[in-house]
Amino acid sequence: MQNFGWAFLGCGGIAHTVARELIKDGGKIVACWNRSEGRARQFAAQYGATAYLDAREALTAKGVNGAYIAVTHNGHLPLAQLCIQLGVPVLCEKPLTVNEGGARQLFDMAKSKGVYLAEAMWTWFNDTAIKVREWVKSGKIGDITAVSATYALPMLPFMEKERHKSPALIGGALLDIGVYPIRYMYELFGMPKGITCRGKLQGGVDKRERVVMDYGAFKANIYIARSSLAGEGLKICGTQGKICVPCFHAASHARLTGKNGERFCDNSLKYAVQFRRAAGEISGGRKVSAYCPPQSTIYTMRLLDECRAQMGLIYPCERQKDGTAAPLPC
Repeated sequence: MQNFGWAFLGCGGIAHTVARELIKDGGKIVACWNRSEGRARQFAAQYGATAYLDAREALTAKGVNGAYIAVTHNGHLPLAQLCIQLGVPVLCEKPLTVNEGGARQLFDMAKSKGVYLAEAMWTWFNDTAIKVREWVKSGKIGDITAVSATYALPMLPFMEKERHKSPALIGGALLDIGVYPIRYMYELFGMPKGITCRGKLQGGVDKRERVVMDYGAFKANIYIARSSLAGEGLKICGTQGKICVPCFHAASHARLTGKNGERFCDNSLKYAVQFRRAAGEISGGRKVSAYCPPQSTIYTMRLLDECRAQMGLIYPCERQKDGTAAPLPC
């Protein structure tokens, strides 16, 4: 980590949260860029980096080994394309893009250029989720009978920002927080036989939704909301036990009860682990991540696309110039 230099593209709240853990873990940020020059300079002074007025300059600065994209969702695709064009390995915040078309376009481009590209889905770079998947795949709770996940916190009344409510900035609950439980189900059980989504739209973005992923023998019921309080948790019931994961998207522990009872704890810095493992993959010459492989990102985007289609949620970047909807990658 001490010999690996990161360029941060975006210096907002999530960038600061990540940077604090990265520096604490011995990591290094050598360059940064933000649309606001003042914000970039403040970020640079705080974390020992150099601020640049142009993203290209930040990416090509001396000592940069990889880039981290932490701008609003609408900026992920063009900045990731820039990184790949310059041959800079990239870890991009979730969701990687707005839709499946954009994700496929990026991974195809990265493959053709031989550049590492991974979605910064920190949940799956960390050991708690990996352990839960191991429990499920090994049959420790028997046959799955029911699954439920909730990620519903009243964020909007207390910390509403423009990016949360703007269609142009890809606001709403589904792509910001709903991506976590839907990705979790895919990682544990694969693609469902079917998916249904019922949600509430307001001002061109979604506030909350109920999603049901049908796996034949059982259903995974998901509740997502940015406007109501129901907490965050995951419960997986089987014929021989049950798995409970509080705060599953950033979990420090998980509990398996039943015949093969077990408890798993991991108090490591979750963002730091993600960056350490991504840096290790890049330094080791990998072009795709073993923790967050392209297929997982692409198929999750497909599921999110289907949820949005059922709600009638189309973002401006997906519309043609005449305003009609089109499967434009973005």
